[in-house]
Amino acid sequence: MENFYLFILTALAAAVLPGADFALVTKNTLAAGKAGGQATALGIAAGLMIHTAAAVLGLSAIIARSALIFEIIKYIGAAYLCYLGIMTFFTAGKSTIPQQPAEPGDSARGFKGYFWQGVITNALNPKASVFYLTLLPQFVTPGKDSLLYLALLGLTAVIIVMSWFIFLAHTLNYLRRWFDRAAFRMNFQRCIGLMLVSFGLKLALAKR
Repeated sequence: MENFYLFILTALAAAVLPGADFALVTKNTLAAGKAGGQATALGIAAGLMIHTAAAVLGLSAIIARSALIFEIIKYIGAAYLCYLGIMTFFTAGKSTIPQQPAEPGDSARGFKGYFWQGVITNALNPKASVFYLTLLPQFVTPGKDSLLYLALLGLTAVIIVMSWFIFLAHTLNYLRRWFDRAAFRMNFQRCIGLMLVSFGLKLALAKR
């Protein structure tokens, strides 16, 4: 159990460090409110579930060892982050929260978009696969139930990350009144856009 508690602390520390996910949740919460941030958090969790499954099935090891697969996934993921950053920069100051009640279908489509942003930015990050591949086994004792325990650790990490970003979305939504001034909100969102581009470039330059 000591290993499990240590893993929880490690996963929590990794979750709260500012990164592309932090910038993405911030961007979508400021643009669409709490629901937009929550949808993004759920998408991030779904993307991490993909990495958990890949680690359990041994696919992460294949990605880590294959230079071609690693580079292809890396550059697609980096391009997507840069695209999100550029779009955020040039649409800064615009809110997608409707002034009048929106049709249910319109809201659903919008929040599905935020959800898929979370999924794609994580699923197309090969560094996350390598992270799972190197971190999870350190807390697993070899044995007949090692794969089951590996899956449990991965699921625990997903829950921790999802909980943190849902909390972040609630907090940012509460603080949105501080962004009521159009000029301040626009400049802040442009900074978030530049952060996403920088994370995309950082991913593009990442080594295995």
